[in-house]
Amino acid sequence: MSQFIFIKGARVSFPHLFTKPIINGDEGSCGATLMLDRTKHKATIEKIKADGEELRKNALKNARVPDDKWCLRAGEDKGRPEYDGYDVVSANNRGRPTVIDGTGTGVVTNEEDNKIYAGCYVNAKIRLWAQNNKYGKRINAELVSIQFSADGEPLDSSYVSVDEAMEGFGATGTDDDFLDS
Repeated sequence: MSQFIFIKGARVSFPHLFTKPIINGDEGSCGATLMLDRTKHKATIEKIKADGEELRKNALKNARVPDDKWCLRAGEDKGRPEYDGYDVVSANNRGRPTVIDGTGTGVVTNEEDNKIYAGCYVNAKIRLWAQNNKYGKRINAELVSIQFSADGEPLDSSYVSVDEAMEGFGATGTDDDFLDS
């Protein structure tokens, strides 16, 4: 089992990379859901399953772990129509994942410079770990790092690209009222 699993070109959902979300009044974790195409990511999916199984056998001493307690699940089991046809990995981080810049050599340190949005494609590095505590036994994934890879159809209608935001603006100093057009 390798320490890290690199995922290239996954579609991302619910990227909370800089600020922990508030879910039903409780503070959640930074992280994201990675949508893996079953054909394109077949080898990666098999690697996650194999490494998770190894963790189950060794760290959890062969204990049974129900399907809904694995970080990798069939998208259809998650109850979100956009996940149909994908396998999804829920990956969180107790602090913040490292957000890698487009050059692959630097780090994005503030949310305003982050290009990642729900629906875009990302490269990600995850680490699997076995949970065995009062909350039960699970196979979890930590989102170690993530990088914007390519634009995709937004999953959240609130996303506005820079091009869309700039559309309709021209040079300042004209008498035209752009709101009248």
